[in-house]
Amino acid sequence: MDPDKAQTIAARDQLWASLRLLLPEIDQLALGQSDGSERERQVIQLLARVVSAELGYRADEGSP
Repeated sequence: MDPDKAQTIAARDQLWASLRLLLPEIDQLALGQSDGSERERQVIQLLARVVSAELGYRADEGSP
C-alpha cells in the first residue's frame, strides 16, 4: 500500500473514531429529538461534512 493511501485511511479511521464523543448527541438527533440550539446545528453540519467526505472517498475508490 502506498504511503498516501495509508495516510488517508488512517485519517479517515481517526475521524470516525472521534465521532464517538458525539454519540449521545447523534443518538438524540437519530431519535428525532431536536432543540434547535447552535450546538445541534454544528453537530448536524459536522455530520453532513463527514458523510459528504465519506461518499467522496468511496466514489474515488470505486466502492459501493
